[in-house]
Amino acid sequence: MPHSHRVRSGEPLILIVGGGIGGLAFALAARQMGLEVMIWERAPELREVGAGLLLTGNALAVVKRLGLSEAVAEAGRSVRTWEILNRAGNVLQTFSTPSKTPFSLSIARSAFQRSLRSLLPDDVVWLDREVVALDPVSEHGRISVRSAHGEVCAADFVVGADGGRSRVRSALFGDSPQNVCGYVGWRALVDHVPEEWRDGRITESWGEGCRFGIAPVSDTRSYWYATENVPPRWTLPPENYRAHLLKRFGHWHAPIAEMIEATPSERILLNDIADHPRLPSWHRGSAGLLGDAAHLMTPNLGQGAAMALEDAWVLACCVERFGCSEAAWRAFERQRRHRVTGIVWLSHLVGRAIQLENVWLGRLRDAALRCTPDALGRLALSPVFDFRV
Repeated sequence: MPHSHRVRSGEPLILIVGGGIGGLAFALAARQMGLEVMIWERAPELREVGAGLLLTGNALAVVKRLGLSEAVAEAGRSVRTWEILNRAGNVLQTFSTPSKTPFSLSIARSAFQRSLRSLLPDDVVWLDREVVALDPVSEHGRISVRSAHGEVCAADFVVGADGGRSRVRSALFGDSPQNVCGYVGWRALVDHVPEEWRDGRITESWGEGCRFGIAPVSDTRSYWYATENVPPRWTLPPENYRAHLLKRFGHWHAPIAEMIEATPSERILLNDIADHPRLPSWHRGSAGLLGDAAHLMTPNLGQGAAMALEDAWVLACCVERFGCSEAAWRAFERQRRHRVTGIVWLSHLVGRAIQLENVWLGRLRDAALRCTPDALGRLALSPVFDFRV
């Protein structure tokens, strides 16, 4: 029989749907500000998914305010140089930092998630709680949220941080198809770090309609990823993943074939690359969205996790100021919408340039990169990486 789940301590209850990066970060920020939170995560356990991620300077600014800089630096690898190469391994563009401050930090997603989770009490995160219904206009101004097992939570404020296929988004705004971009993404973690990548270097190599990236995430593990253009509804049996990738990328520069060969097919993830149609609003009443649930973006700028972290911090500040109310969501959208919309658009545009299949247009793109001074490239991206908390 369904039962009500509500923990009251005299403070309004915030229910966070989703125990990923955005949800955990918001919970930490909100608790720092004295707010009462509870997380419902659909998975029965927090498993290693998503391979690796890059935390650029804007993400690290939030990490610092959450009190996680030391733990995250220990779990990941400082990145001082990010190189764009061609398929032969020749450098097209370099982003680097001359100071002691790392350009960014490369880390396994699961390690970062564990770092966030470690600062939250056990009774905050509730696993195996898949949301199936949400009533944003329930009595007493609360929101009734029901799980697949029948639990009902009466919350004062609901944060949908449940990813690109968000149940909260669907409940608030109805189902809408994602914008599939015409290419897929491959990802994996491998127990190997190439010798020339041990000095704080990560690389992304571009070809015609495809690319391959390598980023060490610890002293012994690397994250690699690849993209390739595919026709609509393209599929491939999982047992053929590695053989397909070796055929596609095995003749590229070293150590790409070596990285693929070291990865069992069952450890390779395959996903369509997509973003969301723009919503006119990210909230209804005192229920709303952050991170991928609100503004799913392509991975071409490495900003998915960073935008979720920024969202989490800004929303917590808005709730601290305006309380668990629609006013907090309105303030959050005023601060975030312009920045996020621009980055979603830029990431989509960069992806179109990277995925060019025409050989001559690809050569023109590569020549333009070679002719662009590194300092100018850093300046062009500085608005993306600049975020003050």
